[in-house]
Amino acid sequence: MLGDTQQRLTAWAHWVRSSDSGLRLGFSKVGLVAAGSVAMPECSDEEALAVDRAVARLLQRDPVMGEVLVMAYQYGFSLTRIARDAGIGSREKARYLLGAGEAWVDARLDSHDLIGG
Repeated sequence: MLGDTQQRLTAWAHWVRSSDSGLRLGFSKVGLVAAGSVAMPECSDEEALAVDRAVARLLQRDPVMGEVLVMAYQYGFSLTRIARDAGIGSREKARYLLGAGEAWVDARLDSHDLIGG
């Protein structure tokens, strides 16, 4: 379900931002996140790495769509700023690419879950 994937992407973005190690796998930094004080969606390292691999693959397959997804989730940019910074013209195009990126990651995670990791 796409809403589930949006929550997973939000948790992944928090995981990426809160990681302070220099190790890079796929797209983001990897590290253990201390449980507790921040009221953000929880995300295990295993779950975050699955999302990270999907985002990294999207960035390889469609760099513009992947960058829109990263700008929205990891950096929290508005659709207007995404359109401007990505050079894609309009909020509507940014919204379309964001939705397509979310659907792509959703399908990738779903197929990953079906084949057992």
